[in-house]
Amino acid sequence: MRRLSYLVVLLLLSGSLAGCTSPPDDTETASGCTYPDALNFNESAVTDDGSCEYPEPLEETPGCTYEGATNFDEGATVDDGSCEFLQPPEEKPGCTYSNALNFDENASVDDGSCEFRPYLVFGCNDTTALNFDANATYNDGSCEYITQHVLMVLIDGWRPDSVAAGQTPTIDMMMPDSAYSMAARVEDTTISGSGHSSYLTGVHRDKHNVHSNNFEGHNYDQYPYWFRLLRDSAPDTHRSAYHNWPTMSDAALDESVCSDCGDYFQDYDQNIVNRLVADLATKEMNAATLVLDLMDARGHGSGFNSSNPQYIAGMNQTDIWLGEVMDAIFARPNYVNEEWMVILSSDHAGTGYGHGYNIPEHRNVPLIIWGAESPGEIWPPPDAVDAVPTALHHLGVDIDPAWSLDGRVIGIYPTASPIAALGVNLIFNGDGEFERGMTPGIDASVPGWVDNEGMTTWIYNVPTYLQTTDPGPANRGSNYFGGGTGDSTMYQEIYLTGIEAEIGWGNISYSLTAFLGGYSSQNDRMEVLVEFFDSSGNLLLSGGIGPVYAADRNDTTGIFLRGEIGEVPPSSAYVRVTLNAYLSYGYNDAYADNVSLILSTQ
Repeated sequence: MRRLSYLVVLLLLSGSLAGCTSPPDDTETASGCTYPDALNFNESAVTDDGSCEYPEPLEETPGCTYEGATNFDEGATVDDGSCEFLQPPEEKPGCTYSNALNFDENASVDDGSCEFRPYLVFGCNDTTALNFDANATYNDGSCEYITQHVLMVLIDGWRPDSVAAGQTPTIDMMMPDSAYSMAARVEDTTISGSGHSSYLTGVHRDKHNVHSNNFEGHNYDQYPYWFRLLRDSAPDTHRSAYHNWPTMSDAALDESVCSDCGDYFQDYDQNIVNRLVADLATKEMNAATLVLDLMDARGHGSGFNSSNPQYIAGMNQTDIWLGEVMDAIFARPNYVNEEWMVILSSDHAGTGYGHGYNIPEHRNVPLIIWGAESPGEIWPPPDAVDAVPTALHHLGVDIDPAWSLDGRVIGIYPTASPIAALGVNLIFNGDGEFERGMTPGIDASVPGWVDNEGMTTWIYNVPTYLQTTDPGPANRGSNYFGGGTGDSTMYQEIYLTGIEAEIGWGNISYSLTAFLGGYSSQNDRMEVLVEFFDSSGNLLLSGGIGPVYAADRNDTTGIFLRGEIGEVPPSSAYVRVTLNAYLSYGYNDAYADNVSLILSTQ
């Protein structure tokens, strides 16, 4: 048994010794650079042999490496502490909520000061309205505005002196708030047809083409009743007419221009007034016209005379009707928010039992504008054609030059005759250019002058009359003075209040000049007179230039400069300048232009 054990041990030892007889070959083991960061790293190397090679270290670049800095340098590798940063903005306290009443767009920090409206406040938020509510956030349609209204009244056959002669409390009440004239001018025909037409169209008879009470051939299409101009400019306005003369109304009016044509042809003035009073209580009435005929009827029946009780009774009754109309205006529900203008005038005056002559007694009428912006007497005296542009202006309508209206807006600014001064022309409208001239055959009244009959302004270049190429002033305008149909005269009186002290020293001279002449070989001739008066009306000195006869101008059509120099009397208070035109035969072709009176120290 022991023998067998030795044998096993021997066998085991012999196996172990047999594996140790041949050691491994070292030359087969791989060596190299075993560091991964090296440039020559050998991933197969088992044994590092010290051959590793490394990249040279990068050169450091100093600078600001903070991206939020204003001077950040993206190429910098090392921060050098040079970074610069924006300073934090200065805080501005205020209300930063845009829907707040006191929102401040410049505020950066809300300071709790915001103020807010209630979420929804109904009311008028239009700042131009009378009842504007600053707290309203929603316009509920309740806004109220000032509205303009005009009533034009034509009192047929109205003499200026009848107002003082009658009992007229209504007109007396209106006068302090009125621009007015008791010498307004109407058409030279002084007939109702042309007078009504001029008052209600704003143009003279050479345009509307109504020269009598026959309306055939009228030119209302081109120069219409003023309602059409208002309709075209302000279509939403309410327009109403109250006439008692169907011939005129049928020719000038229709429903296309009149919202309510209240024409009561079969009735008299009282019935028309009643209708107007009733309409004033219920209708908008932006523009209305009223024609009253009683005074003309009384004049024809008993005489146009302020001493005639029947005629003055007509004035008194007319004033009563005007009172009823004014009371109706004052009683309107919204009167406090309305601006009214009431214009009173006439188509002609009269003498005896009629009218129709081109004389001041027929041609001068009252014109009263209640509600004018500038109350007081209008100077120079206006024309009936001034009513339409004045009414349109009050209603906010711009006057279109294409309408070719002859009138001008009046009652806006204070007016007065010029104050006398040394070294300037004292004659107003001495060149006839204040209003447009006419062609021969129509007598234009001349503003600033008292025209007794016939003297007028004509336009240059009418065939067989004065031409701009004829002898005359180099600076002539469009018009010149013409004699008219017969011997004629006109004058103006100039008060010397502004220079009375200088005149009193006795060292003032005057220079009177004018261009005077006529047509061809006709002896129609013009002269200019100058007269100085003291404060009591005593004549102190008279002088003059002309007349210029045909022989003086060598039978040539033209006007030629004439002049006179003299000494002004020391006690002179006013001076009168008169143009006299003398007729030789036919039509009066006496001409004048650029009339001048200058006072100066000697």
